[in-house]
Amino acid sequence: MPKSRWLLLAVPLALCGAVPAIAGPSGETGAGETGAGETGAGETGAGRAGAAAAYLDAQWGRPGGWNASENWQRFVIVDTLLDYQQRTGERQWSTRIAAAVRNREGLYLNDDALWAVIASVHAWQVDRDPALLDYAGTTFAALVTHYWDDRCGGGIWWDPKRSYKNAITNELLFYAATQLYLATGQAGYRDWALRSWQWFRASSMIGADALVNDGLDGLCRNNGQARFTYNQGVLIGALNDLTAITGDPQYRGVAVATALAATRRLSTSTGILREPVGSLGADGLMFKGVFAYHLGHLLDAMPDSAERRELARWTAANAEAVWRLSAAGTRGIAADWSLDAATWDAARDGQTATAAASAQVSGLAMLLAAMAADGPPPRTVVQAEGGPQQLPH
Repeated sequence: MPKSRWLLLAVPLALCGAVPAIAGPSGETGAGETGAGETGAGETGAGRAGAAAAYLDAQWGRPGGWNASENWQRFVIVDTLLDYQQRTGERQWSTRIAAAVRNREGLYLNDDALWAVIASVHAWQVDRDPALLDYAGTTFAALVTHYWDDRCGGGIWWDPKRSYKNAITNELLFYAATQLYLATGQAGYRDWALRSWQWFRASSMIGADALVNDGLDGLCRNNGQARFTYNQGVLIGALNDLTAITGDPQYRGVAVATALAATRRLSTSTGILREPVGSLGADGLMFKGVFAYHLGHLLDAMPDSAERRELARWTAANAEAVWRLSAAGTRGIAADWSLDAATWDAARDGQTATAAASAQVSGLAMLLAAMAADGPPPRTVVQAEGGPQQLPH
């Protein structure tokens, strides 16, 4: 897909569940009632999501992942199915998830590695395999050591050749830091989350309309490229969890503003989410799913308000569009949710109508977000045994 000056120390995992310790930027350590997710005909949100997940596995499932998905997308599929398990209590995809999250083939770019880091932390929350958390912490440490530098005042490079500082890689670093902190309690990860956000906020990638563009040009300025849905989604997720970590509501406030900007400005005239450009290739088929995943978790965290009700209505409408395109779960979900069923039937070979594992998971993520719109499920966050670890300065 489109050297730190600070001390980092990776400590091998012990069987007791210790995790790689990491220093901060300055060296410190430290289904209920019928609603948006259901239909009046008795089809529950969980039932719809289950049908979409079953179609995914039947059509594209294979050992170690899914056909018709890019390597980085494997980890988004893992996260979406983990979200499905959390929201429904169903565990039938556990074997596939366990194999896929440990399949790290084809991770060539820094954002690829960060998708794997994030999914590994989330999978560890379920099966407590210390190797997953070891991989996540060690990989995070290596990335910030080698690819965060002073060019453009900070930020991590997208690629090993250091050709581009873009939004998605830095958002993923920010989000990965929040997830590692929530799993380990290590202050170094919290500090990296705050440092990443401070740099990102000042980078010029967030426009006056509150939307995030693709990246920076050679002069470290907003390059004016498209504002893809996943750029909005990952930032929403990181900011939402930064409020959970710090107790400061300002971060979630920015997440809500970003979600509202995206749902209002990256939608069709009928309110259906759509990318700002027509042809995105295989990578782009997953973008809306990333947005939907993080929107669902933001809805989980938001109290009742006019903003939450607006986002919930929008989410329900998009989930309904996805369900119609799936013919009640009996066929693949189109990449373009604004199509009607007849057009989808006539245009399956067109770029905007592509069916693939990634497009299917994007639709599944929106169905799960609609369940969140009905009200948050109980969320369990497990922390590694032993609590925070102190690092040398």
